[in-house]
Amino acid sequence: MSRKLAHIRGPGSSSSASSLYSSFQDALCQAAEIYPERGISVFDRSGRRAARRSYPELLVGIRAAVGRWRALGVKPGDRILLCLPTSWDFFDAWLGAVCLGAHPAAIAPAVGGLGASSVFAERLRTFCKVISATRILTSERLVEDLRENSVARSFSPRPCESDHAMRSRAEAPRYEIPSVVAPSELSALDPLDDAFAASSPSDLAFLQFTSGSTGTPRAVRVTHQMAIRNVLAINEAIGRPHGAPANQWIDEIVSWLPMHHDMGLIGCLTMSIVNGLELSLMNPATFLARPLRYLQALSGKRAIMSGPNFGYQYCVDRLSSDDLQGVDLSQVAVAVTGSEMVRPETMHAFCQLMEPTGFTKDKTLPCYGMAEATLAVTFDCQAKGVRTQATPASSSAFTESAEVTCCGMAVEDTEVRIVGPSGDTLNEGELGEILVKGPAVFDAYYENEYATGEAKEGEWLKTGDLGFIADGELYIAGRCKEIIVLRGENIMPHEIEWLAEEAAPGQAGERVAAFSIHGDEGIEKVVLVAEVSDPAAIEQRERAMRRRIGRALSLPISDLVFVRRGQIPRTSSGKLQRGKLKQAYLENRLSRLAHAPGESANLSS
Repeated sequence: MSRKLAHIRGPGSSSSASSLYSSFQDALCQAAEIYPERGISVFDRSGRRAARRSYPELLVGIRAAVGRWRALGVKPGDRILLCLPTSWDFFDAWLGAVCLGAHPAAIAPAVGGLGASSVFAERLRTFCKVISATRILTSERLVEDLRENSVARSFSPRPCESDHAMRSRAEAPRYEIPSVVAPSELSALDPLDDAFAASSPSDLAFLQFTSGSTGTPRAVRVTHQMAIRNVLAINEAIGRPHGAPANQWIDEIVSWLPMHHDMGLIGCLTMSIVNGLELSLMNPATFLARPLRYLQALSGKRAIMSGPNFGYQYCVDRLSSDDLQGVDLSQVAVAVTGSEMVRPETMHAFCQLMEPTGFTKDKTLPCYGMAEATLAVTFDCQAKGVRTQATPASSSAFTESAEVTCCGMAVEDTEVRIVGPSGDTLNEGELGEILVKGPAVFDAYYENEYATGEAKEGEWLKTGDLGFIADGELYIAGRCKEIIVLRGENIMPHEIEWLAEEAAPGQAGERVAAFSIHGDEGIEKVVLVAEVSDPAAIEQRERAMRRRIGRALSLPISDLVFVRRGQIPRTSSGKLQRGKLKQAYLENRLSRLAHAPGESANLSS
């Protein structure tokens, strides 16, 4: 009997809204006309009070922003870098730029005391160069810093940099930060013509930065059609188990996700505007400081909550059942989880903690997506909670018992297939690389033909993710390039990390990351880096981690490095950047915490 190929197709589009909304401009105008009583609320930093604008009021602010961008000299096609927190300044400026026909791109704002005189200025230069930005819109403090430090910094060598690389970088032309403007300066301008540009579905709307695990920024070209089609598909997928699109039975989206990340920008802001949903937004910093405030904002609401695995684990680590007194999550419709590997233990622990609030496990909704597909690729439409299967035993002796989460069926008009090293489509139940095709898949990175060629194979997006299909549903197993090959066997780094965290759990927000390096005689060695807040606990945690990993995987850890909390690099969604961490390790740029409290030394192994 022939086996079924690992190739799934989502249902055909059932919505006529995609023909009604040809652009963001159309969607905004229709939201103001059809849903005048709905709108967007933004919580203050305490997470208690929120300022609200209806969609008609939002439209007024966007038209004014269009006129002010024109007064500043911004033209259709210009690229604008936005570096702002969740705020009305961001919404007016970002949507105003899109409606003008300019192409905005957003990055995370500086945090704490990080100013333009630090590494953040270099970060701005990098992102500006990627998109050839003509303007930066950022906070008053950063504008002042950037103007004071507008002269290029002197060239200096980097640690462990070769002479050739150092000379090449020294001789390369410097890219200077372009004109910077603060929100107060933009709002002080008298608007010129506030007419929206006439955009077609295939026109570029904005640029979405993505770095994945490598840390190298690339800008995904997102058209009006890609964004609109994708959020219509999300609306249909969330509603599929209930027999009607989500906006017909859900009132609101409540989110803490940042606007520079696709899950916040597309999955929350664009999703709400196109589908006419109420939207309440909390600053990510508020969630991290007071996660209970986010749950209180959801209390009693028939709403969508969403976040990466990290956000749910953060609630588990920081909250107790006593904290949840008075919180009512019985009306929450779905809890979407994606953007990084969905850990079954995390979602089970979250459901158990939230059970007294009326939250039930069937509301958890794992999904899979990426910026190169605008956002969503698959959704679990079974409404049965987190479901798992063992990674196919044939793929690795080390992954036979590893349970990975089902991320469901393909969204509307989207195809997913699993391919082997030769590019042939595998059978269901076989592990390989995930390829995606559909109307929301990007055509190119902005001015980066090389990266585009690596990511695309005709119409298919080569995701770089490992997975398999079982019974017509997708399971995610890890990243192709991050596989650790030891003694001819494949090991998924997240398996090592999860075992380490279970053996010696740290405080909330502490992460663990695993990768391999080339050792003597070409033998791969495994390195584990763990964040710790209390150096006095290092020795005990090291023993527990090595013992658990050794027993479970028969795997020796060649180097176990403890660093202070926050030293493991992550993407804006909390995804581990193992490639970037490995580079820092090899260049001796990590600071190892010694067993004795207060001692530290640079890495030398």
